[in-house]
Amino acid sequence: MTAKTKDGKEFYKDQRIYMPVPQQMGRGDKMGRGPYEKSGILTDTSLPPLKTTREMFQIPVYTESTKDDKLVRTIIANDFTVEVKVMYLPYGKKDDPGNTQEWFAMTKDMHIATGGK
Repeated sequence: MTAKTKDGKEFYKDQRIYMPVPQQMGRGDKMGRGPYEKSGILTDTSLPPLKTTREMFQIPVYTESTKDDKLVRTIIANDFTVEVKVMYLPYGKKDDPGNTQEWFAMTKDMHIATGGK
């Protein structure tokens, strides 16, 4: 999930990884062998079948700083684009050719109104 300003500058990026983590492969970014060979799962963050999973990302749209001992908030951008991709990676690394499959992608333009009380 990324958020970019209208000129293409990326100001937020985050990801969620869903997979069972076995004791053998508890380190690194590789999935390793298939689930049929797992013996002892450290954690299981895989997506359950037939169940909707929702994620919430909090995108910081402003930066905070102090000026003359006062808190000043500066808006990064009033208009920005949010891009979401859901990828399937059965084995190996994301950058390996032919490994990833894109299941879903969405792009949405967002606007924060100026002004306020």
